[in-house]
Amino acid sequence: MTATNHRQTKCVVCGLGETGICVVRELLEHEFSVSVIDHDPEALKRMKEFKQDVAVIEGNCLLDSTLQDAGVPDADVLYSILPDDRSNVFLSLSAKRINPQLNIYSIASDPSAEKKLELVGARKTVNPNNAEGFRISNEMLRPNVMIFLDQIVYARDNTARYLSISVPEGSPSAGLSLSRLEIQKNTGVVIIAVCRIDRSMVYSPSGDFRTNVGDSLIAFGTKEDEDAVRKLLSVEPDRKHRWNGVRNVFRTKSGRGGRI
Repeated sequence: MTATNHRQTKCVVCGLGETGICVVRELLEHEFSVSVIDHDPEALKRMKEFKQDVAVIEGNCLLDSTLQDAGVPDADVLYSILPDDRSNVFLSLSAKRINPQLNIYSIASDPSAEKKLELVGARKTVNPNNAEGFRISNEMLRPNVMIFLDQIVYARDNTARYLSISVPEGSPSAGLSLSRLEIQKNTGVVIIAVCRIDRSMVYSPSGDFRTNVGDSLIAFGTKEDEDAVRKLLSVEPDRKHRWNGVRNVFRTKSGRGGRI
């Protein structure tokens, strides 16, 4: 997904266990439009802890009628976070039948279920057992790395976090090299990787690397840093020398020189 106006991206979260609540929190943090489905009224009450509006549907998300009520026909993304693999496979199949363009993200504890979810159209499947195993082992093997990742991944408020900034359609920056764009010079943000439109990754891209429409620039920074880079990508190359004034505005707001 490359949309930058998150309010126009409609997400449906099915299953409000601890993982589902975490997904909802992150989506709202990034200002996505969110609907949730769960059969447990007590789980749905937890939506009151969020300040943003969430469309709440009480019912069985394995029923087509419930998916219809939650707006799946017009949704962009569905998160299938049910407690068993069979239900996640069935839900993904049903949702994809209702909306073939739907992007589905699911969990699966068994490798065979991961393959089935891929066959029915899930875009990405996460195995929570593998994820937890990786995390707990690295708490001993690479403790400092885990401290760093925790601070970045679970950042709140205006602290530094991972940024993914797409080069939009019609951007005058498309096709230009990173050295020509002067992103670090103009915004203080260092690009650490680029995710190409085919989902291949380029790590530590050189100054000669040329961006294309749909590429996602990966960096660390605040929301203000992200806004600054998006603004920079929309400016004609021969006008980038005017960016000093805009850069200083963002640096003043961040209170840390705009650097990460």
